[in-house]
Amino acid sequence: MEPADTAHRTTYAIKRKHSQVDATPTPDLFDSLERWLSTPELAYASWLHPQPLRVSTKTVYTAMFGRFCQWLSAQGRRLDQLEADDIRRFLDSAGSAPRQRAQSGRQRQQYVRQLERVFAHLGALGYGGNNVGRMAGLERVGQGDDQPGRFLTSAECEALIARLKTRLADLERERKGAEAWIEYRDLALVAVMLGAGLKVRDVVGLTLNCINRGEERIELSRPGCAHRARILAFAVSPIQAWLALQDQIHGNAAASPMRKVFEADRSVGFGRLSKQVTLSASSVHRRTQKLLEEAGITGERACAQTLRNTYAGLLIEGGASDEQLIDYLGLQASISAQRLRASFARAKAPPAQRQG
Repeated sequence: MEPADTAHRTTYAIKRKHSQVDATPTPDLFDSLERWLSTPELAYASWLHPQPLRVSTKTVYTAMFGRFCQWLSAQGRRLDQLEADDIRRFLDSAGSAPRQRAQSGRQRQQYVRQLERVFAHLGALGYGGNNVGRMAGLERVGQGDDQPGRFLTSAECEALIARLKTRLADLERERKGAEAWIEYRDLALVAVMLGAGLKVRDVVGLTLNCINRGEERIELSRPGCAHRARILAFAVSPIQAWLALQDQIHGNAAASPMRKVFEADRSVGFGRLSKQVTLSASSVHRRTQKLLEEAGITGERACAQTLRNTYAGLLIEGGASDEQLIDYLGLQASISAQRLRASFARAKAPPAQRQG
């Protein structure tokens, strides 16, 4: 793989606590250690309410935690008596009772992450025991039914980077301009995922003011989460070429800071009469798969998430610290960086050494 040299040309790293939770006890009547131990469902709902999450997400999390509390009560236990293996037992038992749906792997992981955050908060309230949620996460509890994270192999990554470089060079040599705008766009599209680790939803919503061309980074930070993606060296040219072409096509209008970076083809389909058409998530997936196929990468590896995973792998191979992984990928906590390292190590291990 190409060294992630540009990932470390600066030494900054946004400082944060290891867990993105409300670490300071609030004056909320129900947010006390005593309440968490005596009426955990009520305390959880009160703690969750002010957090910057969608209402639908809060509803789901509240129902999930309530289900866990029912199981905990049936065991005659309190939160301060919980052990990491109890979380495994709960997840294994869920879905076994009549009329209970079996949980997906994603739901199992959500339980572990929520409990990790809950116990981090309990620690801030004075609880002196272990964070059993974090311990369960390190033991990969809840991940048994999930497919392991996928990364491009070194050969696949090199082939894709070569495709980006050679096709861009061809377009420039042939003096292709606006007539080849879709090709320029698609090269930049893959570049921001493989070379900056953006998720599909980030790509769809990306606006011009998010890209700092001078510092070669993409700023996607939001309250409570710093995300300053470093653009790796091979990705700079495709992104710059696409932005320059947009400037050429749109003229003064291209300078609008809120202009979407990735626009759809307005010459076909329902978007032909629209003035502001951006790529949909499904379009991003299709265009990504097309370019991956051109690079000889097909099958289950041909997806946008794999490009983000591979970006993380390039950072890890380049010596990125946990703080840098958190900042560059917009992760929520150091535990996420550690899980990512473990996943990458398993992907790189010889087949005989891989587990599960």
